[in-house]
Amino acid sequence: MPPALLAALRHDIPSAGVGFILLGLGLAAGAVAFARRRTGDPTLLYFSIFTTLYAVRLLCDLEATKLLYAPPQPAWDKLILILSYLMPVPGGLFFERLMPPGRLRWVRLFWQVMAVLAAVAIPVEIASPAPGAMLGPYHVLVLAGVATVLVNVFWPDRERTPDQLLLRASFLVFIAFAIYENLRGMGLTPWTGNVEHFGFLFFVCGLGTVAARRVFGDQQRLTEIRQELATARRIQESILPGEPPRIAGLDLASRYVSATEVAGDFYEFIPAEGRRLGILVADVSGHGVPAALVASMLKVAVAAQGSHVASPGRVLSEVNAIFHGKLKNQFITALYVYLDLEAGSLTAASAGHPPPLVWRRSSGQVEELPPGGVVLGRLRRAAYPEVAVPLSPGDRVLLFTDGIPEALSPGGQMFGEERLREVLAAHASQPAETTAEAIVAQVAAWTGRSSGFDDDLTLVVAGVEPTGA
Repeated sequence: MPPALLAALRHDIPSAGVGFILLGLGLAAGAVAFARRRTGDPTLLYFSIFTTLYAVRLLCDLEATKLLYAPPQPAWDKLILILSYLMPVPGGLFFERLMPPGRLRWVRLFWQVMAVLAAVAIPVEIASPAPGAMLGPYHVLVLAGVATVLVNVFWPDRERTPDQLLLRASFLVFIAFAIYENLRGMGLTPWTGNVEHFGFLFFVCGLGTVAARRVFGDQQRLTEIRQELATARRIQESILPGEPPRIAGLDLASRYVSATEVAGDFYEFIPAEGRRLGILVADVSGHGVPAALVASMLKVAVAAQGSHVASPGRVLSEVNAIFHGKLKNQFITALYVYLDLEAGSLTAASAGHPPPLVWRRSSGQVEELPPGGVVLGRLRRAAYPEVAVPLSPGDRVLLFTDGIPEALSPGGQMFGEERLREVLAAHASQPAETTAEAIVAQVAAWTGRSSGFDDDLTLVVAGVEPTGA
């Protein structure tokens, strides 16, 4: 081995060690960022690019590297400068992720200015006969950026967390080394040795610790939220009816498909004496936890209406009085029907809800009951007119929420009530379970999804059969 190369290797061992450690950290962070790409959090990606660029620049700038590979000059020096111009951009993006929301403006301005400088400096360096044509502005802007980050990191806070203290300590060490290196590059220091990378290693370790805590802390909080939502979903499912009530001559089936972990749709069966049954289907505006909480309250409100189960208009009026003034920007649409199989009749009242559909076995046609009153919770005193129609053996009644007719195809076209009528008519002569399953299957085929619909889907099919059937 030539003596010059051996001497260079001995001299560069500490710097090479730091370079390979940083390269390993950058690549490891990149692998983790790739594995977590579905989270949409780019923090580790920016950290990986920033650290990897610095490590590659450090290794390329070693005297041993230049002696060992004998790269062409000044092209090699230009490559090192290009890496220098690029590095502040992912660095600024990474710092921006760590800054509090109120302090992002100047950090964002820094990396944007550095991105513009890189876009100008790189072509200039490539075209220039000698490297370093844009080093002056680069050093000035880096020092300005360091000062900007310094002010933001050390801005007085009422709360001092361990992450803040570690972030400040890491910045202090790195800033001291960075200021020295940039002053050295400008020829303003009597020393010529480059020691910035040692400060950068300390800085990266501290910064990486803070980033990992935040990223994986967010993941842990997300996991906890998902667990809480799963618990909320189980609780919500527990307030829905289990098996439908068994009433002679009545074939019942229901389907409940939530768009999110918890939903705002609700349905309930309210048994009465004899062969009579009240059915309520409701839809709380919005999605997620707020809608689910209102739906849970609706369970209690409906349970209190057992004394006038045979009066749909009275049920809705009482529920409206309970919710008036308590929903703020939300509202509830609801449909309540009372089936009296002994009298062969259906009585319904609606609060801004899609009207029920009735398939007549005698004609094979689908009828729509007239719409009713206003949504629940908006007016203190609201009237809900009732409509009564006869029911005969073989007839089918469909109650549903608007998530079914408003389901969108990939092209943005709604499923529509007309298509729903066609599906009901095609399967109404079959058992209620088959009819309900066919409707959900048709909606899934229309949207191209088997789950994860844009809105909650709820339906109840009630079929009138001869007694003893």
